[in-house]
Amino acid sequence: MTPARLRQLEAFRAVLRSGSVMRAAEMLRITQPAVTKLLRALEEDTNLVLFDRSRRRLVPTAEARRFEAEVELLFQAAKRVDRLANDMRSATAGEFRVAAMPSLGMDLLPRLLARLGLEPGGPRVSITVVSSLEVQDLVHSGQVELGFALPLPTNSMPVAAPTLRIPAALVLPPGHRLSAPGTVPLAALEGERCVLLGRQFQLGDVIEDLFDRHGVRPLYVAETQNAAAACAMVAAGMGVAVLDPVSTLPFGGRLVVRPLTPTVEFPVQVLAPPDAPPSKLARHFIAMLQGELTTMLR
Repeated sequence: MTPARLRQLEAFRAVLRSGSVMRAAEMLRITQPAVTKLLRALEEDTNLVLFDRSRRRLVPTAEARRFEAEVELLFQAAKRVDRLANDMRSATAGEFRVAAMPSLGMDLLPRLLARLGLEPGGPRVSITVVSSLEVQDLVHSGQVELGFALPLPTNSMPVAAPTLRIPAALVLPPGHRLSAPGTVPLAALEGERCVLLGRQFQLGDVIEDLFDRHGVRPLYVAETQNAAAACAMVAAGMGVAVLDPVSTLPFGGRLVVRPLTPTVEFPVQVLAPPDAPPSKLARHFIAMLQGELTTMLR
């Protein structure tokens, strides 16, 4: 992109953001005629009508609004390049970006990222919380350095560490008859009011299979595809649930978590972009997570 085109796009963006040529000129510290000239040149070069001038003021056309979205992406990318250059000049650790499925991304990983960022010379940190499929897409495109997701049949990306295996646990409201310390036998859930992870949630089938294999028939009183929603219903007294204990962390004392036997394990893959082996920082963060899970699941 030529410097002239970039200047045209700056003027276009300033007019849309400020609402007038006068304020755009003030933002860019140039004259109003200069802004008008840049807009005309942009329309001529792109062969697009970006403004309706029939009402004595510039009114963005539909084409301008579509164009605006891409222009904004361009300037956001330029900001990221500037931040990276600043980080490299100051010899800081830069930015560390991860994407995660909600069960890890709502509490555990943000706390660990905060700890990482507070270390001496620690990086700027970023986390995107999305579905496992979207995590895979973000990792594949190189937008994040690490991804934490359920295994997917379509996944062929390299893993950055051994699969994390989190045993399912019994989640109960405080005061429940099964909330006493100790391991709860699966058979104790016979006829128990239970919140089910629906089949839209990949692990819902795993939990239902666990019950079927051992001939245990809970009374399903609610269903959800979201583990956090299941926790909220359990906390409200709706019933119990079999979930990964990581999902219960944001609920603190509102829930009781007990080991279950027999149980199943929830696998979480640690993904890395293709042709980009994990950095020293990424390996450090993975070790932090593994240590935290080991402590939590004792």
